Amino acid sequence: MNVCMITYNLVNNGIGKVVLTYSFELIRHGHTVTLLVGGPCEQEKVDEAVAHGIAVTQLPDKRSDTLGYFEALSKALDEGQFDICHVHGNSGMVFPELVIAKCSRAVTVVACHCHSTGCEHPVLHRVLRPFVPRLCDCMFACSDEAGKWLFGNAGFSVIPNSFDLDKFRFDPQARLELRGAYGIDEDVYILGNVARLNPEKNHAFLIKVFEAFHAENPESILMIAGGGPGEKDVRALVEASPAHDSIMLLGNVKDPAKLYSAMDCFVFPSIHEGLGIVLVEAQLAGLECFVSSNVPQDACVSDRFHAISLTETAERWAGEIAAMAFWPHDRSKDSFRAGSLEPFDISSSYHLLEGAYEAALDRKGGRE
Repeated sequence: MNVCMITYNLVNNGIGKVVLTYSFELIRHGHTVTLLVGGPCEQEKVDEAVAHGIAVTQLPDKRSDTLGYFEALSKALDEGQFDICHVHGNSGMVFPELVIAKCSRAVTVVACHCHSTGCEHPVLHRVLRPFVPRLCDCMFACSDEAGKWLFGNAGFSVIPNSFDLDKFRFDPQARLELRGAYGIDEDVYILGNVARLNPEKNHAFLIKVFEAFHAENPESILMIAGGGPGEKDVRALVEASPAHDSIMLLGNVKDPAKLYSAMDCFVFPSIHEGLGIVLVEAQLAGLECFVSSNVPQDACVSDRFHAISLTETAERWAGEIAAMAFWPHDRSKDSFRAGSLEPFDISSSYHLLEGAYEAALDRKGGRE
């Protein structure tokens, strides 16, 4: 199959991980993948994609040169002769890409993939959302909640944000090495967060939670890994915090797998999420996860998942964390719900995507 993936950006975030992970599997199984990007690209991610055999084309920026973007996208699809055009997004704002793909005589199957349960333009989302299912041959979502957010009751398939599970298991040696590298003693309690620095990740509240926890537990550190457009604002919040000396901003971490081992718990107060794949990673590493109740339950794979409402105070969050902080935990012991991890294993979930592609091509009479 000749597959085209369309995404707004190619950066170190959830969508970027999903697009590359499944694209790598498509390549590994003998398919061809082209990635069309209509916004920011991190060179590191582009290099990673190219190294795996993916063709990456950066189109004019969708936001600053909208007309140029649409023209370039239409041309790329017409010239690409793609069996599958797979559009990734968070809301009804994928409507223009779907229309262009549907109108291209060189595209056989149009697929749409929703990765969130919120967006920056809720009014436009509500206006455009009813038209999305009519333009799709395949509809995918990272969770049931995300699917209903974009497709309503139309027939969509949940394609999990899958990855190599073993990579994230607790590693005591990595814990020692990373804490040593950062100059952190073993008796210091680390609250961790791995997320793109965007408003919906709610770092302002995260910092308030840590301030309340730190006031009672001064031998503690907040470790934040991630970059993004909100980095300047988050840095300003940290600098103004009375606990600023105990907050670490690590920026983008290329491979955070071992970072989880250095942490003692994971705090994730997102305003909205399509899934929150980092929570699955954190639970694999044996971390107690204190999570906004807005996060889909699909991310709950163990008894280490503790949902708390964002209507609760930062002090209440800190109290919940403190209540479990110093109890002994065996992080090497599995506490996963039966069958809960299987959907996140890329070696098996990949076949859900490939199978959906092949079925759609059969329906359209275009399978090779």
